[in-house]
Amino acid sequence: MNSTFEKLAASTGFPRISIYMPTHPTFPDWEQDPIRLDNCLKRAASELVQAGLGSTAIDALLKDARSRSKDDPFWRYQDKGLAVFVEQGNTEWVKLPGEPKELTIVAGTYHVRPMIHLLRDRGGFHVLSVSRGGTHFYNGSKDGLDEIKVEGVPNGVGEIRGETDFDADVGYHSRGRGSEVGGADAPKYAALGESPDDYDEVVLENYIRQVTKGIDGHLAGSRAPLVVLALPRTLGRLKQHLGYAQSLFDSEAKDPHALDAKALHRRAFGIAEPKLTEAREALRDQLRSAAGGSGDRYITNIEDILRAAEEGRIATLFVAPGETVWGHYDAEHRIARIDRASGPENEDLMNLAALKTLSNGGDARSMPEDLNGNLGPVAALLRY
Repeated sequence: MNSTFEKLAASTGFPRISIYMPTHPTFPDWEQDPIRLDNCLKRAASELVQAGLGSTAIDALLKDARSRSKDDPFWRYQDKGLAVFVEQGNTEWVKLPGEPKELTIVAGTYHVRPMIHLLRDRGGFHVLSVSRGGTHFYNGSKDGLDEIKVEGVPNGVGEIRGETDFDADVGYHSRGRGSEVGGADAPKYAALGESPDDYDEVVLENYIRQVTKGIDGHLAGSRAPLVVLALPRTLGRLKQHLGYAQSLFDSEAKDPHALDAKALHRRAFGIAEPKLTEAREALRDQLRSAAGGSGDRYITNIEDILRAAEEGRIATLFVAPGETVWGHYDAEHRIARIDRASGPENEDLMNLAALKTLSNGGDARSMPEDLNGNLGPVAALLRY
C-alpha cells in the first residue's frame, strides 16, 4: 500500500478527482453501489463544468470510471468501502476494509486523509508465500490480504527448470556414450552437478535467488513486516538470501499452499501482529515523550509542518480524523494562510501536509485518540 500512497502523493495538477464511498460485499446490498458511484461522478462532472472544462474533456476524463458502474462482477467482490482516484488517462481503485463517509473532491491534488485511518492505521504488512509450485506476494492488514504481482519474481520452479534443462544443457544421457569429464560439457557439469538430484538442487537455488532478488527490490524503502511462509527446505534457503530487514520467518514452516485464503491470512497476521503492536506502541510513546519534552524534533504549527514536509524532514505526521485545518499554502514564499472554512481559494492543509510527507518518504498516521485533546489536530515527529 505504500506504493499506492506514494503514487497518489506524487500526482499533481488539476483536475484530480477523489471519491470515497461505502460498498457492500453481499447481495442484494451491492446492487446500490454502482448507482452510488454514478452519483459521485455526476457531482464531479458538475464541479468540472464550474471549473470551465468542456463536455468532451469531462467525458474523456470520466470514461473509465463510468464504465465500471456496469461491471457487475466488480461490485460483487467489494469490501466495506471503495476509494476512486481519477486523472486524465488513469483511474485507481482501492478497496477499503472500513466504511468511509461518502465524499467527492475535485482539486489539484488527491485527497488521501480518509485512507490514512482506513489503511495505514490498520496494521500493514506483507506476505511472501513460496513453494515449488508458485510464489505469491500479498499486501495485508488485519482485515485481509490482497495479492500483488511482483515484476521479476518467477511463479514456480517450472519457470527456472525451463531455463536450466539438465538433459539438453548438460548432456546427462550422452555421458553414457563417452562424454569426457574434461570435454566441452565440463563447465556445465561443474555448475549443475553429476545427476538429476544435483540439478534439482541448482534449480531450487536459482529459483530462490530470483525470488529474493525481486522481493528485495520491490520492498526497497518499505518498513512494514514481511511474513515469509514456506516448507522447511525452501524456508532455509529464503533465510540465506532474503535481504529485507523486516522479514519474519514462519517458525512452524507449514506448506502455505495447503491453506485457503482465510487460513493464510489468519496464519500471516498471527505472525505479524506482535511486531505491528510493538511498532504502534513505540510510535505512540515517542509522540507522547516528544510532546512532553522540549526537543526540537516535534512541531504542531501547520505552517512549520508544511515547510518541514516540503523539505523531507518529517519522519511521521499525525492527523486527527474528523478535523480539518482550512487555508492556503504559498509554496514559493513558504507561508500558510489559515481560514475557518472551505472555499474556492482554500484547501485541507492537513491533507496537503500528508501528501508532501508521503511523497518525500515520510509516514502519516491518525493522531492517537488519547493524545488528540492535548496535542491538537496535527503534529509531526522530525527526522532532523
